[in-house]
Amino acid sequence: MRMYDVIEKKRYGRELTKEEIDFFVKGFSKGDIPDYQVSALLMAICINGLTKEELVHLTFAMANSSGKLDLSSLKEPGRYIVDKHSTGGVGDKVTLIVLPIVAALGVKVCKMSGRGLGYTGGTADKLESIVGYNINIPLEDAIEQVKDIGVCLISQSDKIAIADKKMYALRDTTATVESIDLIASSIMSKKLASGVDKILLDVTVGSGAFMKNIDDARKLARTMVDIGNLAGVETKAIITSMAEPLGKNVGNAVELKEVIEFLLSDEESLYSNTSNDLKEVVFEIAAYMIKMAGLGDDINQNKKDIFRCIVSGKAYEKFIELILAQDGQVCDVYMDWVEKELPMPILKDSANYLKEIHAQNTGVIVSIDSKKIGEALVCIGGGRIRKEDEIDYSVGFEFLKKTGDFVNAGDTILKVIYNDKEKFDLAFEYIEDAIVIENMLPEVSNELKNKSHILDIVE
Repeated sequence: MRMYDVIEKKRYGRELTKEEIDFFVKGFSKGDIPDYQVSALLMAICINGLTKEELVHLTFAMANSSGKLDLSSLKEPGRYIVDKHSTGGVGDKVTLIVLPIVAALGVKVCKMSGRGLGYTGGTADKLESIVGYNINIPLEDAIEQVKDIGVCLISQSDKIAIADKKMYALRDTTATVESIDLIASSIMSKKLASGVDKILLDVTVGSGAFMKNIDDARKLARTMVDIGNLAGVETKAIITSMAEPLGKNVGNAVELKEVIEFLLSDEESLYSNTSNDLKEVVFEIAAYMIKMAGLGDDINQNKKDIFRCIVSGKAYEKFIELILAQDGQVCDVYMDWVEKELPMPILKDSANYLKEIHAQNTGVIVSIDSKKIGEALVCIGGGRIRKEDEIDYSVGFEFLKKTGDFVNAGDTILKVIYNDKEKFDLAFEYIEDAIVIENMLPEVSNELKNKSHILDIVE
């Protein structure tokens, strides 16, 4: 069997056999098949798609391309190990908030996260904006850490679904990121190899997500849920909006600052209208993780428990415990908004410049294009153009206004934190095009501000 023949067959849109799929996955995993041939096949798949049988075969072949994680030592009667995965987005720091919350409430989580892909950020990159944080601890140590503190957050291991890790990097640089079939097989191969009992998927939709419309998001969600259930792993998907950047901050270190602020929220700030989009998504996903773990069937009650976990400080304590367990550096800082001294992660947040972006006219912000903001972040160094690019952890955006907010001409909409003036000039073109301000009635403005970010649940 030759890789050339497999590429040619898929180029003409013909169905690959299980043997052909196994051949290219195993060959690529071992290094026998070069990047350029797999890139050609990925493009053929992106253009022609996969049949249901091909998709299942590809997912299982990738899941079995190397070892599987054994989490049996973590399991307890009546409790289930749940993994959470997001299809990605701009400003998506949900994992970094949800994991400390659910771990503080008794859910054991052994989470492997990826790096930035295209214009969307990666949880692994965000964690590495913490000085010293070791995202590459051995799997055996990660499992022991979960036994000790209930949570670990590491990068994808070379020992788990190695074919996906190699393809993941190729897709980022060959314009094949947005294929529903490749996204589904990538995500589910990692999840099936991770040894968990149940999987909760956050399928994002909108300009800042790989799925641009709700129909494609439902198709992707349905595809992944079916694959998981076929493999005997209970799988659910929550479809969330990524029409605008999630939360206030976009970038690596700046998103960590928002995570810290969120986990230190008091009752007043949680009840306020600030970052409603982020709060809604965090509470929904955390509540379902608790339910799937067997710790609470009532979603509304779970949300009340989440609220108390945050305001009591237990979620933040678990966050710091996680960072320290993986060698992240912290220092004691007096935080005036909580009126106490607390350990604070030391971030790689040193930047040379800050620029305010002002409203050009008076009106209501009707949209903020997430994709353009994500592309602007890549321009200033906060993401990757090539897989070997190094990330500038310090750069990013802080939004003072979001969709539905009224602004006067000259009001500051966002702040840009950057290190290279030439890169900023390129990024500014994306930022300028991303924000749309129009005159509209107050009731329309309220509809925009109060629009739900939980769009559907697929089971």
